[in-house]
Amino acid sequence: MSRTRGRGLLLASLVFVSIFSSLIQAENIEKYEPNVEHEIVIISEHNHQDEAFTQGLEMYNGSIYESTGLYGHSSLREVNPWTGDVIRSKTFNDSIFSEGITVYNDTIVMLTWKSEIAYVFEIENLTLVSSYEYEGEGWGICFDGNSFVMSNGTSSVSFRNQETFEIERTVSVTDGFGNLINRINELECIDTPSGPRILANIWQQDRILVFDPSNGTVTGEYDARNLSSENNNGNNNVLNGIAHSSDSEFWITGKNWSTMYLVQMTNLSWTGENICISSCGNDQDSSILYAELISVSVIVLLISYILLRRDNTSENKKSEETVNRHDEHLNPPPLSQGDEEILND
Repeated sequence: MSRTRGRGLLLASLVFVSIFSSLIQAENIEKYEPNVEHEIVIISEHNHQDEAFTQGLEMYNGSIYESTGLYGHSSLREVNPWTGDVIRSKTFNDSIFSEGITVYNDTIVMLTWKSEIAYVFEIENLTLVSSYEYEGEGWGICFDGNSFVMSNGTSSVSFRNQETFEIERTVSVTDGFGNLINRINELECIDTPSGPRILANIWQQDRILVFDPSNGTVTGEYDARNLSSENNNGNNNVLNGIAHSSDSEFWITGKNWSTMYLVQMTNLSWTGENICISSCGNDQDSSILYAELISVSVIVLLISYILLRRDNTSENKKSEETVNRHDEHLNPPPLSQGDEEILND
């Protein structure tokens, strides 16, 4: 390569890298700003009995219904959300490990961890009226208006017939890249302006996902570390319990937490408009930025082409052509041991 051509390429490269880097930097600043479109905003804090190993949480007619787990400590209770006082409760024998609950036609359906039985109680007096059988573990449950939606601790979520509890279909919860998300736990079925959605917490993680029940794809994620950090007094004291209150407001708590939170979850509005703490125009700004980047790239490539054409004309006048093939390897260097392990994985 001639020095003239090298200078031309170097100049074009420097111009391109300079402009490209500044645009990417601006994009990264925007990209990594706090996700205000999916944010948990605390409205108020209330007492929660810290002996409650919370498994399921539902709101119905102004009361919180809560199931608590562990063998020998499982219960179903009605709670005053504003004071944390237990209004009434039903305890179970040592063979029952209570799991998630949902309200269905003035009854409460409660899963069990390994007993493979879902118990049905009347809300009015917590009397056991019937039960369903299922295979495998029970973790979280909600009712979407047509089917029971049930998790089992994996990435798979089943949709079950409301009369027979038989599985009608399943979806796998995945991120935007198609990766499976395991340990799906407590569920809350909701309706949004974008259509039906399911909120789900991941066991032992401080985040709440929103996914599309039609295909399992995650459409949003909420960081709940600000809540968990105030109640993290043990390995089992994890986020667990989501109950829809009204509009974009929810009650959230966890296992053995001393606090229950009334929160607003932004971008889950029932008023016809999505709620944002700050501007929702980031997507539009990002599109403009990408358009500018493409335009600048085309201009820089055009300049590079002109410079290369000029250098090629000069090169054709020379009697000899420089041959420099030092950057090619006929026999590539052997892989290191570490690289072999990565490729074998």
